[in-house]
Amino acid sequence: MKLSSLTAFFPCYNEEANVKRMVTAFEKVLPQLAKKYEIIIINDGSSDKTGKIADRLSKQNPKVRVIHHPTNKGYGASLRSGFQHAKYDWIFFTDGDMQFDIAQLADFIPHTKNYDVIIGYRKRRADGSVRALNARLFKLYIDLLFRLHVKDIDCAFKLLKTTVVQPLPLQSTGAFTSSEMLYRLKKQGYKFQQLAVDHFPRKFGTPTGNHPKVVVKAGIEAFHVYLHAKLEQLRGASYGAPVKERTS
Repeated sequence: MKLSSLTAFFPCYNEEANVKRMVTAFEKVLPQLAKKYEIIIINDGSSDKTGKIADRLSKQNPKVRVIHHPTNKGYGASLRSGFQHAKYDWIFFTDGDMQFDIAQLADFIPHTKNYDVIIGYRKRRADGSVRALNARLFKLYIDLLFRLHVKDIDCAFKLLKTTVVQPLPLQSTGAFTSSEMLYRLKKQGYKFQQLAVDHFPRKFGTPTGNHPKVVVKAGIEAFHVYLHAKLEQLRGASYGAPVKERTS
């Protein structure tokens, strides 16, 4: 089974050692999964050679596009850029750090018959005990606010129907963005298919997702979205029009 068309994108911030490897990994897998596809590199204001390498890859391959942020806007802003610029029927996004096996996307494709939102969860996190603890605490915080209750809210391995994601009025720009997207989709009545994926240690580059500023910003943005939702409820407005559940 192949998708009619697929946009695959990945955010990059100072990933000069990984960006070419990511594109190569996509090129090995995507022709088997989609009749038409594109690869978008989101260069989020990198200060190393990420942008130059991405531009060179784009010139060499017409299926590769690059979106440059002039300054570092954050992970969520990169996701929003990817959603906004996607031109095909389905969107797949992952991180640019080579911690996932792109080939496992093949396991997601059959579920597109019955679901518009297919999300991965890591069998075992490979980025250290401190970050794993922070992730568990953040998940508890999000579940207390939004009752989202997915297995791995920030797993960067998601396949989504483009028409479902692009209209979402996402507010956050940081690490909460992926969770906000899932929350809004849940409020609209979409059911999620959750599939296990492998997770590998980072070989090159420096992670930024566990920086205290990133964590604090995500917590603040989550609380702002929560307050906005509650205010809308008090005003008698629905937070996103319900849609017909699509589970089979």
